[in-house]
Amino acid sequence: MGHPQGNGAIEAANKIIFDSIKKRLGEAKSLWAEELPWVLWAYRTTPRSSTGETPFILSYGTYALLSIEVGLESYQTEVFQIENNEVGLRANIDLLEEESEAAHQRNLKYQLQAAQYYDSGVKK
Repeated sequence: MGHPQGNGAIEAANKIIFDSIKKRLGEAKSLWAEELPWVLWAYRTTPRSSTGETPFILSYGTYALLSIEVGLESYQTEVFQIENNEVGLRANIDLLEEESEAAHQRNLKYQLQAAQYYDSGVKK
């Protein structure tokens, strides 16, 4: 894989983050530092259309528990046991390489579909 800086990924991510901060702040522009962690968390836990996965899953091999879900009673929080969680996280890390490869294949398919769509409008 190439460097993200070479294909505009960093600029695209920064634009999304900046736009999200602007939307959350409205007129209170000076409060951006308080909103940044929430915007970054939303960015990391939102699935990308190109890979079908979130950056968090591709980095850590597991789904993130949203902060609002921590205080809610659910099956997941009721049966949580730290010992079982450690085993599960290790298993997820073992599968991370396979998940990354699958996401890479989905990304290639997405790029091919996008190229075909744009190429269909080109007159020869």
